[in-house]
Amino acid sequence: MSEDKEKILRDAKQILMQIAHDLNTPRNIRRAARNAIRELDNAEISLALRAANAIDILQEITDDPQIPTFARTAILEAISLLDIIAKE
Repeated sequence: MSEDKEKILRDAKQILMQIAHDLNTPRNIRRAARNAIRELDNAEISLALRAANAIDILQEITDDPQIPTFARTAILEAISLLDIIAKE
């Protein structure tokens, strides 16, 4: 894996970890962030597929009306980072 992809993956996982550990974020949003992190850590499949799967998990929750604005913004940022990996 190239250094650029490693940095992007690390940045996306850091954003998701912040969401997963923020007690002000609803439980279903934290759960989705944890599931996306687990998907990104799954070494059995390619990095691009892991990123695409994590994006799918995160996109499902972006339309949730109960998601706080700061969490939605962070999730969209993580999605944009993961999209770079998924497209390569």
